[in-house]
Amino acid sequence: MRRHEGAGFVRESTRRPRSVLLAGPDPPWPRLALVTASTPRSPLVARPSHVRVYGNDHSPWVQAVLLGLHEKRIDHTFALAPPLSVFVRSGVLMPAARFDDGPCVLDSERILVALGFSEVSEGDRRALQAVFGGGALRRTDHAWTFWHRFSFVGDGDPRLVRRLWHQFWRAFSIFYFFVLIRLAGRQVRRPSRDEIVEQLARWQGRLGADALFFGGEAPDTVDLQLFGLVQMCASIPGPSFEAIRTDPKLDRLRGWISAMQRRFAAYDHLYTARAFEPVCPEIVPASPAERCAYWAGAASMWLASPVTIPLVLFFVRRVRRTGMLRDDATPGRRATSK
Repeated sequence: MRRHEGAGFVRESTRRPRSVLLAGPDPPWPRLALVTASTPRSPLVARPSHVRVYGNDHSPWVQAVLLGLHEKRIDHTFALAPPLSVFVRSGVLMPAARFDDGPCVLDSERILVALGFSEVSEGDRRALQAVFGGGALRRTDHAWTFWHRFSFVGDGDPRLVRRLWHQFWRAFSIFYFFVLIRLAGRQVRRPSRDEIVEQLARWQGRLGADALFFGGEAPDTVDLQLFGLVQMCASIPGPSFEAIRTDPKLDRLRGWISAMQRRFAAYDHLYTARAFEPVCPEIVPASPAERCAYWAGAASMWLASPVTIPLVLFFVRRVRRTGMLRDDATPGRRATSK
């Protein structure tokens, strides 16, 4: 089985000065509204017999959901592109998950809470957002690397025709995030390595003296989302991943990553598989046919850019207007973060 995709972001209006210190939970650059939405207090549902996840496994929030399903040992499948009805209703919001035959649920935290994991505090959401901002803004520094790395993500549908269609169709979401990150990169300051390390060091300071996980004896929502962020950084390595791997101030964080990797050794979407101990099997890449379908979709998106770029901007405005951005905004309110 394979998985998921992105969390997009848009620049939120803010008057916070660029010189904000790192001591607090807010990042030193304008906050980014993530296309993931999270409304806490989601009702706990009965254990589903099957969950279908839509997205791309470069997304930390899709990773979090898939990690949660793996932890709970719930049967699940993964598709790179949602059904047309879901796309029309929610656009590029990911992850989306369908519990058995129920409606699609959006947002990683909402999905994880429904699976029995804990809600995330406001402070933790902003701290997760800071880590996300540090890694996401550098993903399009090299356009070829961005598009090329995404081409290896395979679809989990057992039928070849559907896998090829999902690969072709998901190129729009990749195009969306590429344009959005490039636009955001022109408007917000990218964090320095020291700022990235400081944000990550705040997390290792949260670990208890004898605790393997932030959730205690077992991973909880924060573990799943933060480990998902580590996978995002590893999927297209940049300054954030280099800091995680090598900075001497982050030894305890690397110990936590190893504990998570040991627990999820059989999880088949580990972009950190060869970067940390224990060494795990690498991700099975998409087939040549799937990659051809993906590149055909990518070429189509660029050739149709007079249409696809306005469509990207339409979805950005729509998501902000409806309050579906988040991890700390409720529907109907202006989104402010994640």
